[in-house]
Amino acid sequence: MPTTRTSTPPASERPGSEQARGAPTARGRPRSEEARAAILRAAIELLQSKGFSAMSVDAIAARAGVGKATIYRWWPNKAAVVMDAFLADTAPGMPFPDTGSTREDLRRQMRSVIRLFNTPTVGGPFVALLGESQHDPALAAALRERFVASRRAAAKEVLRRGVDRGELRPDLDLEVAMDSLYGALYYRLLVSGQRLTPRYADVLLDQMYPALAPR
Repeated sequence: MPTTRTSTPPASERPGSEQARGAPTARGRPRSEEARAAILRAAIELLQSKGFSAMSVDAIAARAGVGKATIYRWWPNKAAVVMDAFLADTAPGMPFPDTGSTREDLRRQMRSVIRLFNTPTVGGPFVALLGESQHDPALAAALRERFVASRRAAAKEVLRRGVDRGELRPDLDLEVAMDSLYGALYYRLLVSGQRLTPRYADVLLDQMYPALAPR
């Protein structure tokens, strides 16, 4: 007489199981995302504590708890990972707002840049990076491509929005406008040594804005 074999359904299919009831399955962050965050965090910590020239990819890897191969999977060299780490660390502190007024957007953003320049863990390492980039081609390229380019693109969007809204001249050269506004901040930071204050941003914008606005 043949026997009937019964199979036991998987736990997930048994009545009353969480998966059978449609309960969501918990998921952790992808390991690659965790490793990338750890690398960026390690890079910025080493930049602040040791400086760019004294740090190495080996040191970043050791501090992040990853292998060097993991770093080179995403970045070609030390300069690239350091500049990505610097951007990730500072960008949240100098956002480009959209208040509905181009003048107010610029005022707030320039004030936030000044505030960061005056923060020792940001201003000091940044000045050092700019100085070292003068004789380190890889760092100079990473600085331009990974930090400066993204910040200028965001600033250009603010100015372009102002042109579209009729707040700024339709023939405005956006590149020159950015150089005029932000170049003044860098001049004080790197050349004259004069104080960078929130009031300086206000006065600078008060004097420059008439040249940007429609005649």
